[in-house]
Parts: sequence; C-alpha cells; structure tokens
Amino acid sequence: SLRPQLEHSSHLHAVAATPATKMPSVANLSLPGTALPGAVTVTIADGDALKKQIAQYVATIAKACTKDRFVVALSGGSMPKLLTGLLDLDVDWSKWDVFFADERCVPLVSNDSNYKACEDHLFSKIKGEKPTIHTLDTSLSPAQAAEKYGDELNSVGRRFDLCLLGMGPDGHTASLFPEHDLFRKPDGSVARCILDSPKPPSERVTFTLSTLQNSVRVCFVATGDSKTPVLKEILARKEGKLDYAYPVPPYPAAWVRSADGGAQWFLDSAAGGGL
Repeated sequence: SLRPQLEHSSHLHAVAATPATKMPSVANLSLPGTALPGAVTVTIADGDALKKQIAQYVATIAKACTKDRFVVALSGGSMPKLLTGLLDLDVDWSKWDVFFADERCVPLVSNDSNYKACEDHLFSKIKGEKPTIHTLDTSLSPAQAAEKYGDELNSVGRRFDLCLLGMGPDGHTASLFPEHDLFRKPDGSVARCILDSPKPPSERVTFTLSTLQNSVRVCFVATGDSKTPVLKEILARKEGKLDYAYPVPPYPAAWVRSADGGAQWFLDSAAGGGL
C-alpha cells in the first residue's frame, strides 16, 4: 500500500502523518505570506484578481527573504500566465535564482519546455536586470541532467525559499505521479529523471518529494473544475475553515508541503467553488 512505503521516509512521517487538526488553520490574511507555521491558507479568486493575489504573495515573500539570493521553483501549465502580475510590482529580479520544479527533456525552444513557457510569458517581459535562470542541460542523458540539476540547487542554497506548483486532475504535481515509484518509493535524491511519464513527453526531470518538502514555503495554484474532485479529497472543512484532510490521500499534491507542514493554495472559483 502507499502509506507504509511513504512513511519509510522520516521527513514524510513528520510532515504528513500528523493529524491535520494539529496544523493551525488561518483564514484569509490581509498580507499574503504571513501565515503561521504549518498553516493551510486557501484563497479563491478569478481573472485579474487571482493574478494580483498570486503576484502579491510571491512579491511579499521575495521581499521578505533576507538572504542575498531568493531561490524559487516555478512550474509550467497555466502558471507562467498567472505570474504575469509580478510585472506590475516592484520586484528585485536580480536576486532571484529560478529553477523549474520539473522540466521536460526537450530542447529549450520546444513548446513542451516549461522554461520556454516562462520565458515567453514572464522573463522576456522583465525590464532591467533579469533573474538568474537555471535551465536543464538537455545535451545530457535524463539521469545525468537530473544529477546536474540537483547539484545546481545545492550550489545556490540547498533548498527553495518558495516552490510554486500546479496540480493535475489526477493529483500529480511537478512530475510526481500518484501511481509512479518516483513518488511511492522516495530515495532521498535531490532530483530524479522519469522515463515513462504518464503524461507526454515521457522523459522528464523533476525535483523529488523530499526536496520539495524541504522548501521554506510551498504554494499551489489550481484552476478549472477538473481539479475539484481531487481537491475535495485533499482539503476538508473543519470548524468552518479549510484544512488538509486526514488521513492524507495518496496524491503527490497532498504530500508536498513546506518544511513546517504548511501551504498556500490559490484556486479559481471553478476549482474551489465546491469546497
């Protein structure tokens, strides 16, 4: 079964096997990014309002980061378009080290590349100094590229200050899929390759569950009603507030939480209206 295999990891056990009622819930906060340790915060908005809330959340965390560098993981899908609200804010892009939570083993100019999606919608529109962008070395084999990508993260700070993730209708996040051994049997690697992704392209590199869980903050963005059934299993209403359901369901998106056990969820009304 999934749970005994997952709980072989002491970190997973500490984060995810504690009843969710012990994780404080925080209702809508006036300032994004100020949730209590271990808190689950769910924000539901649409259109430009959703973009603005996500941008304010990310910008607040980046500004509050007291280190010289702000190490962040971005995702593909709808995320690049939703991050364009950052272009309207005062952001010191020069301190950003950008990685991709997962990347497809395709040329960087391919429309399947998460880097290209972020470049087209966000990076290319930044005026002034750009962030440092860490791309996958697609000249290497997937396994070699994964090892090199993990080494790059270790060289700039060993953990993410913020991990921005999406979620598929099956509950996958990054390239961690519910039925795949990469999720079910974590091995402590920083990044791993996957050669048989259930979604094409089949060859990818992803940061692992333990790496994502070591992030200072984790934020999910999920839009569309195809996400609602899984969201209803991941999140539960307790005393009028949304919190993580317990027992934890076997979806990667339910297990990826920050090092203190918390997460921020941004949903549109199509995805979260039925919660």
